[in-house]
Amino acid sequence: MTPSSSRPSTPRGVGTVVQKSRHRIGRGNLNSMATIGHLAVGALIARACTVDTDPRDRRLGRVAAATCMATLPDADLALRAFGVPAGDKSWAHRGASHALVVGPVVSLVALLLGARVRDAVCYGLAITSHGLVDTLSESERGVALLWPVQVRRFTARYRPVLAHPSDVRWLDWRSWLPVLARETLVFSPAIVLALWPGRRAPYRGA
Repeated sequence: MTPSSSRPSTPRGVGTVVQKSRHRIGRGNLNSMATIGHLAVGALIARACTVDTDPRDRRLGRVAAATCMATLPDADLALRAFGVPAGDKSWAHRGASHALVVGPVVSLVALLLGARVRDAVCYGLAITSHGLVDTLSESERGVALLWPVQVRRFTARYRPVLAHPSDVRWLDWRSWLPVLARETLVFSPAIVLALWPGRRAPYRGA
């Protein structure tokens, strides 16, 4: 992608939870955030769905599944290999896969496959959290939270999470340092709460 120092226009249909999306661009367009926030929130949801009597293997399995679910919506990036361009279409990044409706669907499927109710709710909440967390990211476009009812995209008023510039090579580890540092700081409360010692800690239990 050719680097651009100009301010991109707001994509059609993009809005925010409380305001129209505005973009503060550094070098080129902004791409995606790191995954620290998604992993931290997924682990925290898994802990919230844990009870004192859960054995350790069940706790660890729930954390592993919840963190996977919390990052799964970004699999839509793979669709670019099949010709789906970046943009505001339903199947573009942060489109349908990031919608709130995905959570109840995942919970229902998990129940039908024999998951415990608490686990099914945990997985649904974890995958739902992805789109909500992404609204905190200072990216080039918002999140289609209300798909399929609305294709309009949303962002939060306050977006403290940096996004990786798309005109910088992804394998350039130095370009990721400020992104990772800011995201770790922003989600440090979730990280601490998810790992805090206590009866619901994922590493406790028999």
